[in-house]
Amino acid sequence: MDKTLLYCFPYAGGSETVFYPWRNTLLPEIELRPVSYAGRGKRFHERCYAGMDEAVRDLYETVGAATGGRPYSFFGHSMGGLIAYELCRKIVEKGGPPPVHLFLSAVKAPDRIGGESFHSLPEDRLIKKLENLNGTPKEVLEDRGLMDLFLPIIRSDFKLMEEYRFAGGHERLNCPMTVLYGEEDEIANEEMLRWNSYTKGVFRLAGYPGDHFFIHRYRDAVVGLINDTLAPR
Repeated sequence: MDKTLLYCFPYAGGSETVFYPWRNTLLPEIELRPVSYAGRGKRFHERCYAGMDEAVRDLYETVGAATGGRPYSFFGHSMGGLIAYELCRKIVEKGGPPPVHLFLSAVKAPDRIGGESFHSLPEDRLIKKLENLNGTPKEVLEDRGLMDLFLPIIRSDFKLMEEYRFAGGHERLNCPMTVLYGEEDEIANEEMLRWNSYTKGVFRLAGYPGDHFFIHRYRDAVVGLINDTLAPR
């Protein structure tokens, strides 16, 4: 029997490497496929995406084509969740099958994206914002050379999110959906529940006692949820 492909979409400023440790605890029935964005990781020398449309077009050519009719699932955290959702829509619009399961983590529903603008902040205020989000290691924030490389990427990713506009009139995805959130995150439980109107399938909400980046501290619990969902024993 074919393994279920698990494509994992990183958050703003992240690369595919954030998901590498998942290989240690995913069940053998699941094949991890961390997603590479332009502008970081092994695609560092490419230009970062100018916006959501460009990101979806690029990833449709790589991720969308790579499923090859095999069962697949998406997991996306924060910005990665929004990209995963939009890529699902693209695949279905092009006549492809929906994922067997869609995991969306720490991201508001598309019609609720918006608010503060961070991508154009002065450098000191942007670094303070990153400190408050608690997703960038302190040693990176304090390393001038690393920050010179990292800040253009995070600005580009924040811009992608902040300039995103949901087209509206969406067709519900025909797949089960699990939405994960940190109980200490700024995104309220009620916001996450709005995702229920974006799927025809079974909807599940899962909270963890952490902040926006709970997927690191509670990695084993998150991967366990994925295991139980995609390869129940």
